[in-house]
Amino acid sequence: MNLFKIFQRLYMEYFSWAFDNEFDLDRTFNDLNNFHTKALPTSEDKKEQLYAKIFKSNAFYLLSPVIFIWLRYQVMKFSSAEYLQSLINKSIENED
Repeated sequence: MNLFKIFQRLYMEYFSWAFDNEFDLDRTFNDLNNFHTKALPTSEDKKEQLYAKIFKSNAFYLLSPVIFIWLRYQVMKFSSAEYLQSLINKSIENED
């Protein structure tokens, strides 16, 4: 799973309401996916080279499920109304 697929799955699960349909979401991520396939460690462009060395390595592929689960947890946590309300309550208590 590459980095952009991780973000695409998170957007599909939690932010699909922001897009009119699934086609818009796919179209949005197509350019990012093209960048991923084009990036190689031997590329001339430094950004593509750095991206490929980090995010196309075996270590990243081994850690990508853990990264996905952690990012998913963070999105769930910060989109929860109860959690946000507890942050507001703590902020109000700290001001007093």
